Amino acid sequence: MNPLKSLQGTLSRWAPAVVGAIGLDLSTERLNLVQFSGDASGPTVHAAASEPQPMPREQLLADPVALKRLLGQALDRHGFKGRRVVSCLHAAELRIFPVSYGAVAGRDDAAVLADDLRARLGAEIDSSVVDYLPIRSDEGEPTRRDALVAVAPRERVLGYLGALERAGLEVCALDIGPAALARLVARVNEADAQAQHPNTLVINFGRRHSHLSVVWGRRLVLDREIEFAEQPLLERVTRALGVDDATAQRWLLDKGLHAEPGGAGEDAEIARTLVEVLRPDFTALVAEVNKTLIYTASRSRGRSVDRIYLLGSAGRYPGVDRLMQQMLSIPVEVLDPFRTFRSPLATAELDRLKPIAGIALACGLALRGATGDA
Repeated sequence: MNPLKSLQGTLSRWAPAVVGAIGLDLSTERLNLVQFSGDASGPTVHAAASEPQPMPREQLLADPVALKRLLGQALDRHGFKGRRVVSCLHAAELRIFPVSYGAVAGRDDAAVLADDLRARLGAEIDSSVVDYLPIRSDEGEPTRRDALVAVAPRERVLGYLGALERAGLEVCALDIGPAALARLVARVNEADAQAQHPNTLVINFGRRHSHLSVVWGRRLVLDREIEFAEQPLLERVTRALGVDDATAQRWLLDKGLHAEPGGAGEDAEIARTLVEVLRPDFTALVAEVNKTLIYTASRSRGRSVDRIYLLGSAGRYPGVDRLMQQMLSIPVEVLDPFRTFRSPLATAELDRLKPIAGIALACGLALRGATGDA
């Protein structure tokens, strides 16, 4: 046995955990925060919180006193350490699209891509912040490159960074939301002994739009915005059943979209009614999913995804995974990020985070803050 390696292993087990930056997701309705500590054995949940916002997101960002108060209370109440954060822009402020370009001998890929984007975007590029994620290239075309490009107005980026800094935070990085989710999904898949690094479709339900993202191994290879969203679901329920928006949302969150066969009682009846009312919307969603699966197979020599994870607003509805499972031939489940990581949080603290589907983005951001993963 190598005594040096043995000593290093012993020391690593006793090395103090390092607390990473806080993953901060300021969503449409809630402030989601997660922080990991890390040592040689991997990330551990240090703190987590999901707090309702006292006002709409844009109004909150424009009110530094209210934002600082909300953040300070959440960070202090739930035991977060420090004020360093990794965050991301709201999905509505960001455009993500795929780009294919040809490699040029003697030139850096980033420079070639920059030329391509200037030709595509024109003067818009001068007032934008641009980032990109390389995608695995087709082995049959070694000179072709593929990337996912993210473009945001520079004034929105600077405005968001300024709002967080005025609230007393130190921003370590501004991430791309789908990339943060891909980081989380890769970790979840690696921790699943039976997953064998599956290729995954992530459906991130939003209030106004939703996103379909394909994670191939550890890499994000596709992100599509689709029209399916929570607000149209609520509007359909209010029209069909004659209830107000608040009642429609309460029914979806409490009764859900699944009733056991033969189930009796008012709750089961409401759940069955909600399924029938919303079935056309979910049929349209499944059609978008199938389009994505066909496209993915066309770019991967016939390979498809192995599982589907649900998260975000509609991912909070009980039974949404079972409803979609009935409509698809691929395993579907709501992503629970905390099942993967060790956590000292008490059961009561974890229960306050439920429905768990809303906090996944903050987890992906926090993983970058804890591990430095790009």
